[in-house]
Amino acid sequence: MQAQNKNLFISSSDVKKFILQLLLFTFLAALLTQVLPLYLLISGKYKSIVKGHEIYHSLEKSKKKNNARKLIMGDSVGRQLFDNYKFNDSINSLACNQAIGMVGQYILLNNYLMAGNRFDTLFLIYTPFYLNNNLDQIYTFHYFIKPFYNDEYKGYFSETVINQIEKIPYHRFYWIPYILTSNWAPDFVPPKPQGYTFLSPITVEYLKKIQQLSQTYHFNLKVLPTPTRESRRKLVAGMNKNEITGNGFEKEFANYF
Repeated sequence: MQAQNKNLFISSSDVKKFILQLLLFTFLAALLTQVLPLYLLISGKYKSIVKGHEIYHSLEKSKKKNNARKLIMGDSVGRQLFDNYKFNDSINSLACNQAIGMVGQYILLNNYLMAGNRFDTLFLIYTPFYLNNNLDQIYTFHYFIKPFYNDEYKGYFSETVINQIEKIPYHRFYWIPYILTSNWAPDFVPPKPQGYTFLSPITVEYLKKIQQLSQTYHFNLKVLPTPTRESRRKLVAGMNKNEITGNGFEKEFANYF
């Protein structure tokens, strides 16, 4: 009976050990959830380690002076062809990721022009399957909202863009350090495109804005495709080419198909 009663008591050393373990756990949890994200945010180091770091790189690069006469922008396949970390001289590449949508491409281009850069030709390199991005993808939160949904760029958002952003869960909480400096994104099931097969409403809207910039700053605008698998030929053939002519993009897409 006495032996059993002894087991009911906890020694002071056990209590101290438990408290120390609890404090250590609390410290490590705070480090991972608060201190480390704050450090990554203040230092800006998260921009080089998160998925989509090439977007932050293109944003930074878009604000720098460059003497290249050829500018390349576009999706990740375009970046594989013209890496934005390597092409900085006679050809300058800001190609990064399709998930930023055409609105993101427009902002990059506007940054580049506002930095005083002038060039003779812009090559916008996109696969046929990504020009229908209407900021309605599972990648939109991490790849577009985090880099672009801030006071610096919100002024470039049209009503269409704002309406699409409003549909993304938790978009207003992107700025929380743990979220912004990590790869976290909410589960999101995007709706199926309706009313278009090739060029989304946001692509059309911001490609027209890019078209206007080409006229204002006197550069040629050419939209070019990436290499596409032969097995996808029928899918490409089924795209509605009237979405090009109906929006006045015949010149820009002259060599696309």
